[in-house]
Amino acid sequence: MGYFYGVFIKELSIPPQIKALPVIPIEPNNMHITITYIGDRGPGQEVDRRVGASIGSIPCFKIRLGQLTLLPSDAKPRVLAIKIINDELLTRLRSIIISILRDSGIPISDRFLGDFKPHITIAYIKSKRMYPQDIIDSAREIGIEKEILNKSIPINAVSLILARENNYRELSRHKLQC
Repeated sequence: MGYFYGVFIKELSIPPQIKALPVIPIEPNNMHITITYIGDRGPGQEVDRRVGASIGSIPCFKIRLGQLTLLPSDAKPRVLAIKIINDELLTRLRSIIISILRDSGIPISDRFLGDFKPHITIAYIKSKRMYPQDIIDSAREIGIEKEILNKSIPINAVSLILARENNYRELSRHKLQC
């Protein structure tokens, strides 16, 4: 996968009923919000230090969780995710990070650079044979969405993360102003 800036989500517990769906749940320690994907090459220590210095003045904030969604699209989903309702400060963090990366000459390989859809992936879609909307409908029927809808999650740091298959490792952590 590669390097990305994101927020690890530790305060979210997904109901065990998710195991009844045709999905592979995300390991709890890998749950995150991707702010911007960089690519196979990291930004380097100096650029990462600049990112930390710039976002350190942004106050801590809370996000609110929305409905379940299929991404990247309903027609060809790869993941089951939770939408983020109030994403203004996440968008601001993203803009700051992208600006620093571009100013530093770091190439950004984010396919969704112009289409930021903040979300928390909770599972990978296991079966391509199932009608995608059935996954959402089943998740709602067994109460997964009800458990997470409108829940608030604190955001107090952004991390540079290295992802290799199912292993997500925090390389650096930049605290917001709390």
